[in-house]
Amino acid sequence: MTDFKLYKSEKLCSKIEIERLYAKGSSLIAYPLRAVYLAVPAGDTGHPVAARFLISIPKKRIRHAVGRVLLRRRTREAYRLNRSLLEPVVAQGTTVLIGFNWVAPDQRNYATIERSMRELLSKIAAATTQQ
Repeated sequence: MTDFKLYKSEKLCSKIEIERLYAKGSSLIAYPLRAVYLAVPAGDTGHPVAARFLISIPKKRIRHAVGRVLLRRRTREAYRLNRSLLEPVVAQGTTVLIGFNWVAPDQRNYATIERSMRELLSKIAAATTQQ
């Protein structure tokens, strides 16, 4: 993946897929992020991408909307730059549905978020290629 653009097809928007992700998915934590993931055959989603993701920053944790937007942008940027860690999943022919949830009670800097994102993506890639 040499293309660093983030396409609409990579965003998880379908209510049915989100419900399936949180009902049947597995969970990993790399503080301050928690990832719920589910590997599905590439034909089931109808999108030819390695992963589809969503980001959730709950109001219970971060009270101000400005803070939630900032963390959402930082998390999206960390995913965009490090999604190449999911390349083994592309070779396998599966799509991974991923939900990133914020678990820290306060804001964190970008370096912390990126380190957490790298750790989560490498664990997800390892877990989905073993199956």
